[in-house]
Amino acid sequence: MVRRDVAERKIARAGSWLDDAEEILSLGTEVLSNDPKSRDLACFYLLLAIQESVDLAAHAVADAGWSPPEDAGGVFDVLADHDVIDRTLADSMHAAVGLRTRIAHGYMSIDHARLHREAVSGIQALRKYLVALAAFAGV
Repeated sequence: MVRRDVAERKIARAGSWLDDAEEILSLGTEVLSNDPKSRDLACFYLLLAIQESVDLAAHAVADAGWSPPEDAGGVFDVLADHDVIDRTLADSMHAAVGLRTRIAHGYMSIDHARLHREAVSGIQALRKYLVALAAFAGV
């Protein structure tokens, strides 16, 4: 089981960044397409939340003594294999890792509607994931 203090910190940080991203994204696609600074800030908050979620998963896997995966997205498969999260959520978290990669490399700067759509669905999956990991860690 992941250490409770680590889980609490990571869940709180990820949740705060999700709140910040969601606040900006609530402005809508049209506003964000005309406001690159707000859009980039929302992306940065989302990237931080996703990375914190990956780190939390890696801690949970390591602390439980389970075999580590070969890549960042694979950590969610390990959690699903051990019934910490369900397979559908693991797949959604894989998609979030892909979104993180596209944000980090600047691939999302062109299609604002896609960014908004993926970010909104990604936030829902991330929140569900954080609830599951909080339960697993006893937070």
